[in-house]
Amino acid sequence: MNPSGNTTPIALKASAIIKSFGQNRILDGVDLSVARGETVCVLGPSGSGKSTLLRCLNWLSPPDDGAIWIGDERIGMRENANGSISPRPDREIRTQRSRIGMVFQSFNLWPHMTVLENVMEGLLSVKRMSRLAASDLAVEALRQVGLSGKHTAMPANLSGGQQQRVGIARTLAMTPEVILFDEPTSALDPELVGEVLGVMRGLAAKDTTMIVVTHEIGFARDVADHVIFMDGGRIVEQGPSKTVLDTPSSPRLQQFLYRFNPETK
Repeated sequence: MNPSGNTTPIALKASAIIKSFGQNRILDGVDLSVARGETVCVLGPSGSGKSTLLRCLNWLSPPDDGAIWIGDERIGMRENANGSISPRPDREIRTQRSRIGMVFQSFNLWPHMTVLENVMEGLLSVKRMSRLAASDLAVEALRQVGLSGKHTAMPANLSGGQQQRVGIARTLAMTPEVILFDEPTSALDPELVGEVLGVMRGLAAKDTTMIVVTHEIGFARDVADHVIFMDGGRIVEQGPSKTVLDTPSSPRLQQFLYRFNPETK
């Protein structure tokens, strides 16, 4: 896994992101920079703005203020030659969004489609690929998540862990530059969590650029290059995973980690 640093290209960057719903400010000036090949885990209590941040990053929920870049291209907004800024057309935003994959808490699979058809759908509808080319990519993506024998299965006949792995395969097939994971194991029974985390560990080992919102502290410690702790819509503490998780400096993060591991002093 690539450490972040000045010599590593930046895959995704956010600057001074603000997002409110009504009078409730969810994100309050969040800055984020993710290097290519880096795994970043985002931790924090419920309501701290983690999921909202992910939805801002891929413009599913555009921020009220601030700027986001994928590579060197600003998402959602266009910087004009005269220095002004204007919204991009929807078609450009869709193209930009295809560069950022998203794996949700709920699996969001089409119940009337087979596993293979679910993985192919984005390739056909977004990338306008031929069915043969889409099928080839989908087959390879399913192989990567250990579901080569499930092409013709229907989602209802899969376990929760298998359904989430189909969701990951669907994202992988689109070959995004960055993958966002929004608590991908939170809807799973405890015995199924390991199979999904195993796939994600494999992706991290291949230098897949990932931003993972999670409560899986062990995964964050073992796999993440960088950990961010959010509270109240702000980043309270961040840094290398083992530094942040083993020797947290902020009382709020210490309290949060104690809740997950009360025997730790």
